[in-house]
Amino acid sequence: MKPARILLPALFAVLFAGACRRNVQPVLADRSFDTVILCGVVPCDVSCRFRTIENAGQNEALAAIENANINYFFALEDFVGSPEDAARVLLDRFAAECACDTLYNPAMRYSLNISSDAVLLDTLLVCKIRRESYTGGAHGAYSTRYHNYGVAGGYELSLCDLLSEEEFARLTGQIRRKLCDQYGVADEEQLAQLGFFPSMIAPTENFEITPSGITFHYDPYEIACYAIGEVEVPFAREELGVK
Repeated sequence: MKPARILLPALFAVLFAGACRRNVQPVLADRSFDTVILCGVVPCDVSCRFRTIENAGQNEALAAIENANINYFFALEDFVGSPEDAARVLLDRFAAECACDTLYNPAMRYSLNISSDAVLLDTLLVCKIRRESYTGGAHGAYSTRYHNYGVAGGYELSLCDLLSEEEFARLTGQIRRKLCDQYGVADEEQLAQLGFFPSMIAPTENFEITPSGITFHYDPYEIACYAIGEVEVPFAREELGVK
């Protein structure tokens, strides 16, 4: 279910209004899956730490959030089932996609580590998924993804739900200026000299709602070379025009 438009002033008014009517609140717990699988002839160490909503069965909205998080965490689409079932699907696919028939040395191993966390901000559940893997090559891959849900409705918020057209139109310039400030440079040309890709710097749906504002997150290669690493661009509510 898609929410009605919730602009940032209204969102923060709800978050900091104090006492309010509450629906069923999520009860969070961890599910752990540790195993070793074979990718062809190469062993792969797997570690999964999934933050589950234990009482998802009590409420349609919580069930929708839980199902969405299972799909995101285990990199699936339209999957319906338990985290354990989803883990089996993920591992079977990962083993097939990363199968290697040549063991270059006896110590050769792959790895896959996925973890998630969730923070309740009054009417919102902010979820974070961290993924790290190594399947050969000079270095591994990693990413961090955020998903922000309205607890009452079970929907995921997008930027168009939070920002007006005018605010969104200004956002690209604000992000680029903020990056210049963060990295101590004067302009986009100097950002490029550091390893950024200025033409690719734009708002992302990978954002975290925080008590003070919004933080945009970019994984390696999204807006800069691998050496720059992950990039976070935080904005206080005042910087986005929210009073």
